[in-house]
Amino acid sequence: MRLAAVTLSFGLMAQAALADVDRLLDAMGVPQLIEAFVAEGRDAGQSIDNAFLNGQGGAVWADTVTRLYDPQRMESELRSVMAEELDAGIAEQALLFFESELGTRIIALEVEARHAFLNDTVEEAAKSAPTASGEMVSDYLLTRNLIERNADVAVAAQAAFLDGMADASGLSDDPPDMERLRARVLVDTESWLRGYNALVQSALSEDDIAIYISFWKTEVGAKVDDALFLAFGQSYTTLSYALGQAAGRLLPQNEL
Repeated sequence: MRLAAVTLSFGLMAQAALADVDRLLDAMGVPQLIEAFVAEGRDAGQSIDNAFLNGQGGAVWADTVTRLYDPQRMESELRSVMAEELDAGIAEQALLFFESELGTRIIALEVEARHAFLNDTVEEAAKSAPTASGEMVSDYLLTRNLIERNADVAVAAQAAFLDGMADASGLSDDPPDMERLRARVLVDTESWLRGYNALVQSALSEDDIAIYISFWKTEVGAKVDDALFLAFGQSYTTLSYALGQAAGRLLPQNEL
């Protein structure tokens, strides 16, 4: 009986830890941000069709893109990795900020801006706004090292796509120049991040932004960031490889 009670106790503790991480992801607006990412990815499927399949992917390719960009699967993957990587105590401390009035307001603005960026006109206007190169935006991006980290994820995803396509098709071109690829991705990533965060910060005071930056400078903020990038990076790379495989299987049909 005593062993059973101890086992039950550990089980309840594990469930409580998982609940804290789930609460944190909800408080950070992750499900809503994934929705925007999925919508953007599904739209980008046409660009992949044009670039690699000569625009002949048709319904098979469209259905494949829709299936792979599954928000429920992506959210489940992120929650699973976060639960493994993030200590429950860290999640609980992070919740003190993200469930506060300011934290809730900032996340609402981030989600709103992310969905607004699905509109090309809004995105271009935000990226060209004077505040996009402002000090507060720069400080925020530098504190979280967002430009470098997002570029790393994007480059890894592109490499995974090409690997998947080569593995499925049996065809292999010369590998891309990764340094040139990363340099190009860095430019695009910085432009996007500056515009996006300028839009978010436009509804915040300087004090609000300073508090938010201060949170990410803490040990708690750094550990949350590390877990987030690991979880998203793994999910995005896996998705990109699967997309490459699907494109690779269609390549021979388009080369005949």
